[in-house]
Amino acid sequence: MDLLTTLPNHFEVLAILVMAAVTYSTRIIGYALLSKVKLSKRVRYVLEASPCCVMISIATPYFITSDLKMLLSLGFAVLIALKFNFAVTVIAAVAFNGLLHHLPFLS
Repeated sequence: MDLLTTLPNHFEVLAILVMAAVTYSTRIIGYALLSKVKLSKRVRYVLEASPCCVMISIATPYFITSDLKMLLSLGFAVLIALKFNFAVTVIAAVAFNGLLHHLPFLS
């Protein structure tokens, strides 16, 4: 395959940049609108917890599986998440899942 055919064309690059700008603007607009507003402790707590709720809603469908490797990886991720931050948890869980896929007795 030729290198030039694998690179994105102008429209694809433009689409990626527009999607990045829209995604970033949703974060900035919320911050800009709420930066001058005095929020109660309860509202601040809800806003700070929202990203965790979104991550849980993304991960929950993976718990409904009979795949032993996936269940072991999810359990490992939960244990790691109790002690470490999100980045360490994701890296450790992906590495653990990769290790499980290379073990012959779990095939």
